[in-house]
Amino acid sequence: MNYRYDDLHGVAWRGVATDTVDDTVPADRVLLLLGASGNRRLLEGHLQDHCTVLEPGKCGLPEDGFDLVIADVGGFRHWRRRLQEAKRREAPTFLPVVLLLSRSELDRRLAALWDVADEFIVTPIERREFSERVAMLLRARSMAIAQRDHLAYLVNYDSVTGLPNKSLFLDRLVAAIREASVLNRQLPVTVIRIPLGRVLKSFGHHALERAVTACSRRLQTLLGDTASLARLSTDEWGLLHRPGTTVNEVLEVCGRIRQIAESPVEIGDERVRITPRVGVGLYPEDGADAATVLDRATSALSETDDVGPVFYSRQVQQEALRFVRTEARLLEALEKGEFEQWFQPQLCLETGRILGVEALVRWRLPSGELVPPGEFLAVAETCGLMPRIDHCMLVNVCATMSEWRRQGVGIERVAVNVSAEDVRAPGFAATIRDTLEHYQLPPPSLELELTETALFDISDENLQKLNDLRGLGVSIAVDDFGTGYSSLSYLHRLPITTLKIDRAFITDVHRDETNAAITRTILWLAHNFGLETVAEGIETPDEARYLRSLEVYSVQGFLFGRPMPARDLLRWMKQRSARWRL
Repeated sequence: MNYRYDDLHGVAWRGVATDTVDDTVPADRVLLLLGASGNRRLLEGHLQDHCTVLEPGKCGLPEDGFDLVIADVGGFRHWRRRLQEAKRREAPTFLPVVLLLSRSELDRRLAALWDVADEFIVTPIERREFSERVAMLLRARSMAIAQRDHLAYLVNYDSVTGLPNKSLFLDRLVAAIREASVLNRQLPVTVIRIPLGRVLKSFGHHALERAVTACSRRLQTLLGDTASLARLSTDEWGLLHRPGTTVNEVLEVCGRIRQIAESPVEIGDERVRITPRVGVGLYPEDGADAATVLDRATSALSETDDVGPVFYSRQVQQEALRFVRTEARLLEALEKGEFEQWFQPQLCLETGRILGVEALVRWRLPSGELVPPGEFLAVAETCGLMPRIDHCMLVNVCATMSEWRRQGVGIERVAVNVSAEDVRAPGFAATIRDTLEHYQLPPPSLELELTETALFDISDENLQKLNDLRGLGVSIAVDDFGTGYSSLSYLHRLPITTLKIDRAFITDVHRDETNAAITRTILWLAHNFGLETVAEGIETPDEARYLRSLEVYSVQGFLFGRPMPARDLLRWMKQRSARWRL
């Protein structure tokens, strides 16, 4: 009997040491295509201990693939066209097909079936021979897959660093642009150039590879999973961001990249300093296809010797420069104490009595000019300065509150904004507690305002911090409720005391039925969960009258009082009447 593959004596089933299957190795998938022959039960008995046995579906062959096909003449005739298509899809990877034939069928049909079948087994089946033949074919299939995967790795990955190469990077960029187009989102592409020519000239190719590997590892450590890193050429790396990544987020990533220059690369006994340069291209502003956007990011590198990120788009570059300059000025402002605490009153809508104030940060330049919050808060959040600013505010606000209590000012509670980053800090709860004790303030005089985003998917550790503070008597409010990740589960799980109804729902609430319905729903939720509410952003008497008709208790907005420094707040309190009348 002649076979197309030489007999491999001693071939074992993959993943089999004794008679058990190693759970860490996926079982081979064997597809049975049998007509009216009586071999099905016999074959399943031979295969089921070592393989996953599959059957064809009503509409075709299994969509999730298979490793070996065993067919008799009837099954082969019925599925021949589908088998040819499956083998073409797998090509050049070997997909073995075994045909079961009687001796008479073998003589008559061998030449006609040779184009699809790879192996012929004559019936009646002898178990040992069958098992060896199947194992041999599966091993051949496994080796073909391993070779295919190895070749794919060589084609798509850099041999020095193991990072995706330029070819794979472009493929992924094409897919990302397709996704960004569907979502109508911006897609940034960053190119990082680290000049290593002098390393090659001074120390040779081996040293260059060591330097490239060291730079790649540093970049991977600094970037984490924020973007996909690839090696594009000898001294260039590509960074593919997620669709929708903003310019500010790109700048935050570029800030991490600059940290690679903080320590030199060691090459033998030598220490070589490296200075990365960064260029950024944006889809669709700078190009409509992958190659163009990548070329624009690379071109941006050549336009300046500045170590800061360079955007191909002039307009975006101006925004980036403003961001970098604002970040530098923020650091200086923290050192010089240029941040001020301003306060906006919160009142009882029915009586006009002041219930408390919200503390808001303001930045006054040495010239006396105030920087609009919209121009620096986003920058501070992106570059990680908000925790320092928030701590500065907490200390100053508590100091002011302590002075007000000494003077007998009738302000019972002050609300301060805290971020998710603040809560994640190891000493967050202790810092709040120690600050209150230092200024001899009762915990109920402080309210912490967190956004829904900060509270979303909060860890058990951080939840415990909030529980500890609530146990002390500190109030916890959800700011801008309804604009983020609103969920009944966190209203139940978190130690929340107050919901602040966002201005977006208060604007024209008296004539906008959608806003009115949302506001009524939030009030109903707060009532049923036993929470307080504060309606924010009230600017007109009509809005105030409608909220009073809903029995809203606490309000805040320009209609009653704008944010103001502490001294102006005290003056405002003296001048206003004891009762608010609409």
